[in-house]
Amino acid sequence: MPDFMNYRKSISQELISTKNRVRNFIDNNHMGEDGRYKEIILTEKIRQLLPKTVSVGTGFVMCEDNNITSQIDIIIYRNDLPLFFQIDNFIIASKESVLGIIEVKTNLDSSKVNRTIEKAHLNGKLIGNQIFNGIFSYENGFSFNNNELNRTLSHSLENYAGYINNIVFGKDYFMKLWEQGKVSQYNELAYYRFYKIDDLSFGYFLSNLVEDVNRQYNKSILPRSFKQSLYPIENSKEVHEVFNLVVKYNNHNGEQ
Repeated sequence: MPDFMNYRKSISQELISTKNRVRNFIDNNHMGEDGRYKEIILTEKIRQLLPKTVSVGTGFVMCEDNNITSQIDIIIYRNDLPLFFQIDNFIIASKESVLGIIEVKTNLDSSKVNRTIEKAHLNGKLIGNQIFNGIFSYENGFSFNNNELNRTLSHSLENYAGYINNIVFGKDYFMKLWEQGKVSQYNELAYYRFYKIDDLSFGYFLSNLVEDVNRQYNKSILPRSFKQSLYPIENSKEVHEVFNLVVKYNNHNGEQ
């Protein structure tokens, strides 16, 4: 019988192990190169999991009225639409071709979270299209062991609500934005839920990416047997919820 649980846990182990191998060669004087390698490691894992009809690169996205995003660490895009520009993995893509964007961090903590969330939010707002918009942090810089969500983190999500939908805080903690609840013509609620899923957060982040890309590109629901391999926790991960945050935001302009 397949052991999907240990398979998903092995994804965290693989990414951490590969990241540590690079650090064995790079000292603290080369932290910029170290950060870039973390993006490359995650990019290669994403390429392995996604269908060949999509590609993965880094660069910029051209949006309405020739507005362009800031540079994005990882862009997942359709192969059947042309690019504005490409050299190797560096691309400038149209917003219509983009299925997902990801910001990659070594350690997301209070000193970095507001700027990171703001950047991902503004890029997501420009692109629109209900894409996968994630932040992937190899290490966790927050304490989730008390009864109050970190104030800087919660304020950042409140100020930039509705576009970022998946965040990894190291190998054990994962945040997901669930479907919004309608309040009025423009105002909606964003439901952020935080989970402690030991050694599974990397795997669940990538599972949500796979499912989201399939939904956007193929307009279909994955077979039940395949979804079981993506989400192996019995009785769903909801029993592992540690925090939730409900935020009102204005859908008319994308900001609270």
